[in-house]
Amino acid sequence: MQLVNYAAWIPSEKAPLVVATAPFPDIAPDELILKNAAVAINPVDWKIQALGGFGLSYPAILGEDVAGEVLEVGKDVRAFKKGDRVIAHALGLGSGPVYGGFQLYPRVKLQTVARIPDSLEFKSAAVLPLSVSTAAAGLYLKETLGLRYPQLGGGGGSTMSGSTTTKKKNEVLLLWGGSSSVGSSVIQLAVASGYDVVTTASPANYAYAKTLGASLVLDYHNPDIVPILISLLKEHGTAVVGAYDAIGADATVRQSAAVLHALGGGTVASVVSTPDDLPKGVKVVRIGSTNIVNQEAGAVAKKIWGEYLPASLKNGTFKAAPEELVVGNGLYFVQGGLDKQKSGVSARKVVVTL
Repeated sequence: MQLVNYAAWIPSEKAPLVVATAPFPDIAPDELILKNAAVAINPVDWKIQALGGFGLSYPAILGEDVAGEVLEVGKDVRAFKKGDRVIAHALGLGSGPVYGGFQLYPRVKLQTVARIPDSLEFKSAAVLPLSVSTAAAGLYLKETLGLRYPQLGGGGGSTMSGSTTTKKKNEVLLLWGGSSSVGSSVIQLAVASGYDVVTTASPANYAYAKTLGASLVLDYHNPDIVPILISLLKEHGTAVVGAYDAIGADATVRQSAAVLHALGGGTVASVVSTPDDLPKGVKVVRIGSTNIVNQEAGAVAKKIWGEYLPASLKNGTFKAAPEELVVGNGLYFVQGGLDKQKSGVSARKVVVTL
């Protein structure tokens, strides 16, 4: 029986989503076709709809976070088989509608697919893909922070909060936005790579960031946050390996840069803003999630998606975080999901089940 594909299309720039049939994708030798069970909404989705631009051709299918079962595998795929439970980072923004996430049967590239354990529900797992790719791109690519890869059972310990965990001398990653979706993955990956994480969040999300492994969480609302961070990091004799700005606002990038400047300089990896007029000794690089596939021969994607992520999900050391916020079942609820995400969520990620 021929399967019929449906998608939540954006028919033209700034238009509302429309659910309609979509071509059933062909399959390339090194790709997979999934039967989608859940999709998550990211800020980039509503921003494309609200602002236009992004070099997108219309009609288009948005969506980057998918979770479901493998339906077909290309002839060169050995790591997966039909029926496997997986998550995938759908790369539709740069590759065309067949790769968009907001459809029943997306086509996905092998490099950003990971098997998930039976104990992990699709709706929970769907929060991870873009978050993991973006976190990994900022942490591990040579052009960004170039940090050590994570290890199973690894952990930075928490020398700043009194732990005696053995680790390299007080190596700290400064993170802005620890309770965000990307920040949640940054904390977990950085700690598994052997770094302490000092992050900002609202007081309501302190405990959440700590459960993911953050050593210290400070209130980003505090007008003195920059001098406080400088004082604390100097006091503990830390070696700050860089800053990751998961918010990407001009103000937060400048705050991160000010801290690094006071500590001798370094690199800020930012998800959005990259101002030019930064203090001497500080540079800012913009993070591109797809660069883990496109740069360094895909080495970062292979290490994180191919090795670390499936193994750490299986043994429970990597958590599907933040918690999903399911707003409906079916493609017709995707537009409402975009609206909900645009209105603001905290320490949650909007999900639509299919």
